[in-house]
Amino acid sequence: MPRKNHTIVQKSFDQLSSLVEAAGIQLKREEHPPIKQSQRVEPQRPSTSNGASECNEDEVFRTAMNDVHPASWRHDPYPSSQPVPLPAADPDSEDLRLMQTAVAENVPVPVLDHPEYIEGWIGVAGRRFLPKLRNGLYSIQGQLDLHGYNRMEAQIAVEDFVARMARFQSCCIKIIHGRGINSPTDKPTIKESLQRLLRTRRFSRYVVAYASAPACDGGVGAVYVLLRRQ
Repeated sequence: MPRKNHTIVQKSFDQLSSLVEAAGIQLKREEHPPIKQSQRVEPQRPSTSNGASECNEDEVFRTAMNDVHPASWRHDPYPSSQPVPLPAADPDSEDLRLMQTAVAENVPVPVLDHPEYIEGWIGVAGRRFLPKLRNGLYSIQGQLDLHGYNRMEAQIAVEDFVARMARFQSCCIKIIHGRGINSPTDKPTIKESLQRLLRTRRFSRYVVAYASAPACDGGVGAVYVLLRRQ
């Protein structure tokens, strides 16, 4: 019975193949890539007298290092540089640096500690404007140079100049009085006379405040005078 069933199935497959060929259908055959057998190379191990395989690490290392030679220096090693000691701080250099910084920033240098420094003010308003005046923060609208004048001539010139400048607007003026170095009495007579004149009641209607100029604009040889408008 089983033999008969096998014959029937075989005939059925033969008929299926005939029908497929008659219909012009081509069946795709599945192809499997050939299986490559990997060949494993076993390392050769030195054999001992008893025939057993044993790895001698010292012998392998000597064999690997047989052609290796130690390298030699072509040049002498570069000597290490010695640390350079920092120079000691020079107080004169620090003072010079501060002066150069002040000049570069165009900041007037005050002369408050100079023995010939003078300043004064009239009322509360004059006291308020004095710091800016002594630092030279007001623009100068007029200048009077008293070199070559005697005391009387200087007083007349100052009175006329201050009255003319205060007639139009409030402003700041500079009066150059000198330091009296070339004076016959070796005293700044013009400067002393000018300071007394600026403190009089008659001049209080013109003057708001006055102060010696910064070092960059005459120093104690000149005075800034802030005037109010008449």
